[in-house]
Formats: sequence, C-alpha cells, structure tokens
Amino acid sequence: MDKIETEQQEVLVTHDSDQDIQKIAKQLCIPAEHLPIYRLEAKLLTLPQVNIPVEHAFCNGIYARTVHIPAYTVLTGAVHKDESFFVVRKGYLIVTTDDGSAIQVGPGFMCVTRANTKRAGIALTDVDVTTFHANPTNETDPQAIWDMYTIPAPDNIIEIIQCQYLEDEQWLEL
Repeated sequence: MDKIETEQQEVLVTHDSDQDIQKIAKQLCIPAEHLPIYRLEAKLLTLPQVNIPVEHAFCNGIYARTVHIPAYTVLTGAVHKDESFFVVRKGYLIVTTDDGSAIQVGPGFMCVTRANTKRAGIALTDVDVTTFHANPTNETDPQAIWDMYTIPAPDNIIEIIQCQYLEDEQWLEL
C-alpha cells in the first residue's frame, strides 16, 4: 500500500506486433496507438456500464471538467482536438501514457494530454480527475463544448473491431 501512496509505478501493457497494429489501423483509418484502446472499448461495451458523474465549471477563458470514477472501473477516454491539463484530485488509478505504457498516479498528479491522444485507465480506488481546457468563447453548454473539443470515433469502429476479429480469440484477449 505504501507504494500506491508514495510513488508512480510503470505498468506493462501488451500489444500485438507493430506490423499487425499498423496494418489494422491503416485499414480502419485511425492512428496505430489508438487501436488497442478501441479494442478495449469494444470489449468494455459488451459489459454492464458504470455511471460516471461529471461536473462542469467555468471561468473566463477556461473550462474544467471533473469526472468521478468509482473504484475498479475500467474506462477509455475521448480523443481531444487540443491539448489540456489532466489532474488527479483524489484516489489512485493506472492510466496509459503517450508512449503506450501505463503509470500508476494519485492525488496531485498533473500532466498535459497532447492533442489526438486516446487513453485508457482503471480506477484502483474512487477517483476524481479534472481536465482543464481553453475556452476562448466562454461556452457553457457541456454538449457544445464536447462537440468543439473532441474528435468523434470513426464511424462504426467499435462494430468493425467486434465483427472483424470475433473469430480470432487472440485479438480480443486483453
């Protein structure tokens, strides 16, 4: 337990071969680093879904979005058009990094999420995470902000992944 509370730990994430990922990602028109996370997302969507409450806060030029993630929840994030700050306010989680590895983080952890990044994570405890986004128009409608700042997943990507590789058990193993 001390390690959870005092340090970040790198966690190994396994992937298909680089050639397989590049080939499949090209066919689906997505960045190769997003493919394993879309695969996870496809599998997660076959399971009961968890309610993740969201709070929205605004000040001049800034939008803050706080998500309250229940313990033991596995989740994936949306792809954002622009970079933003990612801050863990409460709890511990394992989250993927830009290089495809994963780290364990806790309260006070802050990083910049680059544009076009897709992440996955698992909450080890109840977790509160806040992301901070530029909001030069001072928009206050959460759906309008979501539409402005996120990149929708390619049409039917989840269905394509589920159907195209259903026979290949290795493809769906996580």
